[in-house]
Amino acid sequence: MDEEVAKYREALLGEIGADAHVGGDYTSTRFIDRACQVLEEGEEFTEYHICRAQGQSRNRGLVQIDAYSFSPSDGVLNVVVCDFSGASEPPPLFTEDVRRLVQAGFRFVEGSVHDSLADQWDESNPAHALSKEVFSFATSGEMSKACLYVITDRPAGSSIGKIPELSIGAQDVEVHLWDIARLARMEASARGREEIEIDFSSEYGHGIPALKAGLEGESRYDSYMCVMPGAVLAGLYDRLGGRILEQNVRAFLGDTRKVNKGIRETLRTEPGMFFAFNNGLTVTVSDLVLSRHPDGNEEITSVKGLQIVNGGQTTASLYWAKKAGVDLSQVRVQMKLSRLPEEGFEEAVHNIARFANAQNAVSASDLFAGHPYFKRIEQISRQTLAPPSRAGEVNSYWYFERTTGSYKVELRRKNGLAAKTWQMLNPKKQVLSKTDVARYEATFDCLPHVVSSGAQKNIAAFGKIVSQAWNASPEGFDVAYFQRVVARAILTKAIDSEIPAQSWYPGSIVRPLSSYTLALLSSRMRAAGLQPDYDAIWRTQKAPSGFIAEAMRVAKKVLPLLMEIPEEQVRNRLVTEWVKREACWLRIESCDIELREDFLETLISGDVRSVRPKPGDWKARANQLWREGAWKRLHEWNKVEAVLTEGEADLVEWAAIASGFSPNKFRLTKLKEAWGRATARGFV
Repeated sequence: MDEEVAKYREALLGEIGADAHVGGDYTSTRFIDRACQVLEEGEEFTEYHICRAQGQSRNRGLVQIDAYSFSPSDGVLNVVVCDFSGASEPPPLFTEDVRRLVQAGFRFVEGSVHDSLADQWDESNPAHALSKEVFSFATSGEMSKACLYVITDRPAGSSIGKIPELSIGAQDVEVHLWDIARLARMEASARGREEIEIDFSSEYGHGIPALKAGLEGESRYDSYMCVMPGAVLAGLYDRLGGRILEQNVRAFLGDTRKVNKGIRETLRTEPGMFFAFNNGLTVTVSDLVLSRHPDGNEEITSVKGLQIVNGGQTTASLYWAKKAGVDLSQVRVQMKLSRLPEEGFEEAVHNIARFANAQNAVSASDLFAGHPYFKRIEQISRQTLAPPSRAGEVNSYWYFERTTGSYKVELRRKNGLAAKTWQMLNPKKQVLSKTDVARYEATFDCLPHVVSSGAQKNIAAFGKIVSQAWNASPEGFDVAYFQRVVARAILTKAIDSEIPAQSWYPGSIVRPLSSYTLALLSSRMRAAGLQPDYDAIWRTQKAPSGFIAEAMRVAKKVLPLLMEIPEEQVRNRLVTEWVKREACWLRIESCDIELREDFLETLISGDVRSVRPKPGDWKARANQLWREGAWKRLHEWNKVEAVLTEGEADLVEWAAIASGFSPNKFRLTKLKEAWGRATARGFV
């Protein structure tokens, strides 16, 4: 283990060891959570969930799972197994260790699909519901492949032998080893993810035909018009998944796996016309290699940092068409490819995505990263010193990362003492990302079900809300607003850290339980016209002990309401799916949990500025649902489910097709009843 990796590991263990007072195996759970965060930020998978369980297979082999992630958009099941040492000088991970962990994770998937493995655990154990969900996912035709991630705080041995090929029926099982050195490299990279490198010549036997655009004058980038074979594009998505889609395009694509009707028909009947009929792709790369083909034409033989910023639906549709057995050998896709300079790469990618999608179905709110809201937050964060949280520390900044990796880039520009001084003023523990801000704000704005739907979906929803608020009053997003965001970050981190220390906590759902607890606290405080003393929290940089104590009392009562899932709500009653439903939040918000009087006395009065309509303002909420197309979605859903009464269905149909939305009081009341009935029966 080299010196840089050893320093990274020491810092990581120090970070996760801050909560070592919890006892048990919480330190290893913290490592799993932290490693999964690195992999999620590196776009290996999205929306991971901790679920730690061990058991035995039918043949008495070890079964293990520590975390998982479903990706319905590309049909991938990700299973994480962990080997945590915690020793000051951990032994290397050898081939037999890797094989043991891989087999333990594979047995969980195989046993879930073929051997009723779920019966090993009580129904209250999250592993029971997860095992049943894996069975449903694999046997319904939704799963295209499974990926086993082995994570460890140990370094890999110098020569890891070949791991036997695995499969579940016709589905492949890929193995990915992430030792401490690979995790360190991922975090050290400027963009927080492994660089995508594609060698078209060696991997596909040929380059990509390209014609350079004749840009006049001195240009900071160069562009090419290319012809991408459909089979190559589908293969790239199969191998790299959502990593090749720019993050906002990936958020827009969401969980859909349907092949666009027009694309499907063209692929089936006129594959040779696909190039002419389809709008094609817009792609960015950080570097490329050109060569001249024997026929005299230029072609791109390899690229680095490939990101599809427009054309996500085309890419996913070709992938699923190939999975369905469609021959793509005659399919060609036009592609505009731009090589961008390293300086300002991330922002340039976001801007190209925004303008490339300006007249397509991807709305401006889906491409929110370049919004002036975030630019304002970035500016304030660089100018606002926070007080020290304890004696002996100095004033410091909460560094907001508007572009991914900007903190690392800024730090790398400094050397020696200058670097140490800058890092002291900008501690890593006080870095705020866009997804962090979206989580804190949406949680306290009583949207825990949206927060629980995953970082990308939450930021897309948050973008719509903030865009409306910004258009109405941009001056409201000032220094006081930023300080409130930081105070909410302090409160949220404190609750995230404190919940696992409770004797009643069963494990696995820290984030959802934290989000729902804070949202319920916020809802009850607003109803009383009260709020935390955000100014005091900013001045002390600490969460009040009284707030933490009340939050733990409420969390203990919220937990069973999350775990007791109505049978009609979620397939296999998987809690991580239940918490994404608005019906779950409506159930929590309407429960009889109230705040203690002595806690209410610690709060201050004030009208908290919210970036969305107040929870009680149904007229504004109904209007927002109309703007978002939710009434149209409900109308289509009810055609199939037939849940609403005849009168409710008629009103919903009116709201779905209305060119303007100004219902009278009677209609508003009935629409509210319809919405409540639908969400209670599973409408999302």
